[in-house]
Amino acid sequence: MMIQSSVCLLTNRLVYKTNNHKILSKKDAILSFICLQVGIMIFLGYFLLYIVRYNICVHIVDMTKLKTRLKFKPENDTTISFTRFGSVRKISFMDTMHWNDMMLAQLFSAYHIGYCICFPIFHTIGDRLGPTWIVGISGFISGVLNCLTPASSYYNYWSLYVVRIITGFCAGAMQPSMVQVLRHWVPPIERNYFMWAYCGITMGTCFTFLACAAIHYYSAWPTGFYTFGALQILWSFAWVFTVTDNPSRHTFISAEELTYLTNTIGTIFTIKTTNARTPWNLILKSKSFWALCCLNFGYAWMIISLCLHGTIYYSEVIQYDIYSASALTGLPFFLRLVLGALIIHAFHWYKYNSNIRRIRHIRKYFIVVSHVIPGLLIMCTWFVVQIPGPILLTTAVALTAAGTDLTFDLCYELSPTFVNSLHTVIKIIGNTPGIMVSYLVGHVVTKYKNYAYVWKNMWCFHATVLFVAGMVFLIWGETHVQPWNAVNSTRRPVNRVKPTASIMSNIVEVDEDDTSNRPSLQHKNTSFFGGHKVQAKEVKLPTIQ
Repeated sequence: MMIQSSVCLLTNRLVYKTNNHKILSKKDAILSFICLQVGIMIFLGYFLLYIVRYNICVHIVDMTKLKTRLKFKPENDTTISFTRFGSVRKISFMDTMHWNDMMLAQLFSAYHIGYCICFPIFHTIGDRLGPTWIVGISGFISGVLNCLTPASSYYNYWSLYVVRIITGFCAGAMQPSMVQVLRHWVPPIERNYFMWAYCGITMGTCFTFLACAAIHYYSAWPTGFYTFGALQILWSFAWVFTVTDNPSRHTFISAEELTYLTNTIGTIFTIKTTNARTPWNLILKSKSFWALCCLNFGYAWMIISLCLHGTIYYSEVIQYDIYSASALTGLPFFLRLVLGALIIHAFHWYKYNSNIRRIRHIRKYFIVVSHVIPGLLIMCTWFVVQIPGPILLTTAVALTAAGTDLTFDLCYELSPTFVNSLHTVIKIIGNTPGIMVSYLVGHVVTKYKNYAYVWKNMWCFHATVLFVAGMVFLIWGETHVQPWNAVNSTRRPVNRVKPTASIMSNIVEVDEDDTSNRPSLQHKNTSFFGGHKVQAKEVKLPTIQ
């Protein structure tokens, strides 16, 4: 995907320079990869961010549940031995944290509390403070705190709780700021080729469980925090030295490249300016908006439930060893990554192929696959003796890949003008399940103990939330532009140079300033990315002599 992106970037610049009677030199070709470099750094940022987010969900098994494998030892013996695939390893009793289930629930929710508090703050003011430095400083602090996690665990439970809240706070500052950097670096006609940068989220989640399983096999749980904390610190330094807020501040960018980016990106309005024009009084009364919030809420509920409690469920209830439990938890996210990429490519092929018969409300068919069917699969276990096993849970979560990037897509369908404002609110609501699921599971397990039938009912409840969310959108959701999209959209048009798009991109940019008043928004061959509307158009490449 990255190779394809670089080819497309070079092609766009080639057409631009050809139209301006210039030749793309070897130096310009090398410098055209600067935008690709920014995308790679964002990919790695998301990748490490989600490892730090969920690595404690694996390590907590050894941190707190090791006592279930202890054998009687003499009073003066402070170490224990246990067998790990034929190898014997000595572990100190200090390595076991004697925390109850409600304390674990508070610990799991701490990260999401910090994230939900910080995300709206830096989404609003991040672009004014300088997103590059916000990302760099937040990444550095997050890495340091991850390295301090073992020490804070040994010292005091509440010190670890505070560390997790601040780590979530740093993530809430990093995510919107990285998106703001992308707005300044990637032209709207090329943003559809940078979708792979966001794949760091799913890939990071999958890699977390696989890497932590390996760490537990070869070493102890503190090693996982030290390793990925150090990697995030190194990434933060690399980010600060290789990425700038906008192209004009970059040291190694050529004048031609800067001209191209300036002319194709145009004027970037601050997030505060955009949010000030958002008609929240009409949006909050809209059924389609709340149906979309419900859709994303159910989607996030199921994904977060497996991330937080998958390893604990597989190891403590189904009695897999920690390595198998961790790998089984990461497997559905690998399948989501593969299936999601295939579905996105197939959908865009369908979208831009005029020879295929159009299907009305096709996005709702995706919701049937991503929400309704997975929910029904798990809910069926309510009527049988069996508990949800790894095959059923993996299949259900893998099917949610049909909803990959669906929320942002539907936000754009409802309101191309206020897509960023809508997506921010929906994203905040979508992270609240991290708090709610943690406390719900902690309360239920504390009251009814860690029995298989208790977990069976909890997984069925999680599936019910996913199913109901999908049904709500199928009944009340909309997939077309809403009337309130045209409110306060009388912004003064901006003059922007529009280079001819390449045959590989097959799109030409439409100004975002007056898109809500254009009939082209209703056109069937449209796509989205980053709040800019684009329209399909056939373009012939000029012959280069």
